[in-house]
Amino acid sequence: MSYQLNKKVRDLEPYEPISGNYPIRLDANESFLEIPPEVKADMLSRISLLHLNRYPDPLAAGVCERAGRYLGVKPELITVGNGSDELLTLLTQVMMSKGEKMICTSPDFSMYQCYGYLAEVECIEFKKDASFRINVDALIDLIQTEGARTVIFSNPCNPTGVGLPRAEVIRLIEGVPECLVVVDEAYMEFWDQSVLDCVEKYDNLMVLKTCSKSFRMAGIRCGLAIANRTLTNALRAAKSPYNVNSMTQAAAETLFDYPAELDAATQAVIHSRDALYDSVRALAEKFPKKLSLLPTNANFVYIKMPAGQAKRIFEAMKAEGVIVRCMGDYLRITCGTEHENAEVVRLLEVFL
Repeated sequence: MSYQLNKKVRDLEPYEPISGNYPIRLDANESFLEIPPEVKADMLSRISLLHLNRYPDPLAAGVCERAGRYLGVKPELITVGNGSDELLTLLTQVMMSKGEKMICTSPDFSMYQCYGYLAEVECIEFKKDASFRINVDALIDLIQTEGARTVIFSNPCNPTGVGLPRAEVIRLIEGVPECLVVVDEAYMEFWDQSVLDCVEKYDNLMVLKTCSKSFRMAGIRCGLAIANRTLTNALRAAKSPYNVNSMTQAAAETLFDYPAELDAATQAVIHSRDALYDSVRALAEKFPKKLSLLPTNANFVYIKMPAGQAKRIFEAMKAEGVIVRCMGDYLRITCGTEHENAEVVRLLEVFL
């Protein structure tokens, strides 16, 4: 008898982002801004001095020091990962045991459930209300009823852009002291409700950050997990010894050495996001039966359309060289340059 895959992975389908070359890509929530030439030159200079025959720093101490300084947290509370995805995989394997329960809100980033499934934990779905907001009291009740060990959600949310205010997040953390609360703040640079300053105050809080969004470095794969010493020590002990390569570390170190430039880039994205939102809102007022959108705290807008229309418009835009993200009856559109925003709004109006 030939080798057979185990049941866990036999029918697993890979995550398939849209591939191909398109003039305008507004599908992956990346930043439309490139790293400035002088900063990139500094990165390349540092990379050229690396001893690539040697393993990288296992704790990425330089990244922890600079990121900690920029984010206002102690370096020893940071674990650096090969993207936030590695950290998500790690925390489901390290912080949970087979058969334990993890709560995932819905809708939210689909990979949370995937990583939980692969870690053989039981993923329980908590549905948000009609406005895609989290009812904290109901979530606390579900966690306590199920005896869940972990709850994870993005804040602001991907894909909706809706955020849970800081006070409500803290109420959740305090309401479930025996459950680990993982807050993925990948888009928090575009809002002001972070709980990053609370990681030492609570035993059950972990915050995830990424270099892929406002920091404009999706290509280097660098994520951060910030938590108290006990949680951080567990993550650092369980991760692969040399999980983040030397070139990624050098690039991230350089990036955080330019804090004013990082702040300016974030503000430019917020300005673009607001402009895109205002333009789409005008379309919603013009075509009230064909389009509605949610308020957003992230770097994208989330648009609802009548059944079947989102897919039709997605394909029509794709044919014009513009890629957005189709999610059932919704389109998620990342903000772009002034030209990109204008073009996607123009095409939306034409197709509507």
